[in-house]
Amino acid sequence: MNPEDEAILFQETFDIIFQNSMDMIFVVDTDGTILDSNIQSLRYLGTTLKNLQKHKLRKFVKESRAFKEFLDSTILEGSKMDQFTFITKDKKEIPFHVSATLIKTENSSYLVFLCRDIKDMIEVTAQRRFFFELFQHDLLNNLHAEIGYLDFFKRLYKQEEWKGETAEQLLEKMREMMVRSIYLVQNANINLLIQEERPLSKQKVSDILAHSIRYLTNFFSKQITAEITHLEDLIVLGDEYMYRVFVNLIVRMLEYTDEKIKVEIYVTKPQSYKVNIKMHFEGVVLSTDAKTEILEIAALDRKKLDVAVTQNMLDRYEMRLKIEYVKRLGDVVGTRITVSVPVFETD
Repeated sequence: MNPEDEAILFQETFDIIFQNSMDMIFVVDTDGTILDSNIQSLRYLGTTLKNLQKHKLRKFVKESRAFKEFLDSTILEGSKMDQFTFITKDKKEIPFHVSATLIKTENSSYLVFLCRDIKDMIEVTAQRRFFFELFQHDLLNNLHAEIGYLDFFKRLYKQEEWKGETAEQLLEKMREMMVRSIYLVQNANINLLIQEERPLSKQKVSDILAHSIRYLTNFFSKQITAEITHLEDLIVLGDEYMYRVFVNLIVRMLEYTDEKIKVEIYVTKPQSYKVNIKMHFEGVVLSTDAKTEILEIAALDRKKLDVAVTQNMLDRYEMRLKIEYVKRLGDVVGTRITVSVPVFETD
């Protein structure tokens, strides 16, 4: 397929998705004025595209001031999620989950809003389905943003401005996109598992930690080095996703340092009915606020996703978490996390 036909196919595919989506989709400028929207948004708002383009999107949102702050935050942070009430045709008020992403091109910037009607999903019986669809929805929005990034490099290539370091940057960006996508979907699957309350089974601590290190090596090898320096191999109650407790805690440390981190895992002898699994992070300065953030259970959004997943899994396995500073010569150079796990039986 030649480049011209490929471009036409891509545009046709995008148009089909855009116009046949069951969600409202808006493209707005950085001031909030509507540039484009799909058919579903016209159905909800009971108007025409020409009329919509005369207004700012917040005109149709009940929480107008909060929505303006949401738009400003999206421009600063790149993407954001929240819930707003849209005033639809006949003055009906409908709650929507809104996912916004900033798209930058060579000459301008604009925002894409994906708005999902959640009035039926707020009922308890629909919570599980809504929960999983929320993550799929946000993931799709992020992938759309990445397509814009890749197209930018494609234009550079056609203009013969391609350089070696630019190619390397593109490959790193594509890999990061895939890692984030996998990580997001896995966390969604874990939360579904937790809600199902499936019975736990016997798990070897050595298998759990080995799986954790394999996962980190496969997806975060350039940023994280992890090794087990001492292991008391015991049996605990868990499931196939138990290793994610350790993966989530370790990956979250990346948010508090720009350097590559080294993780030392030490499994102690059981005291009473519990075994302590200690993780020492080298080169991480963990502030008081950061320590609190890891422990708290917050309203679920993308930034708190790993926090909520980790805390829910800790509760599921009856684990307890303790965070301490590690100091040398009076300076904080890292942190130590101790996870206490109930022992099922000893060999």
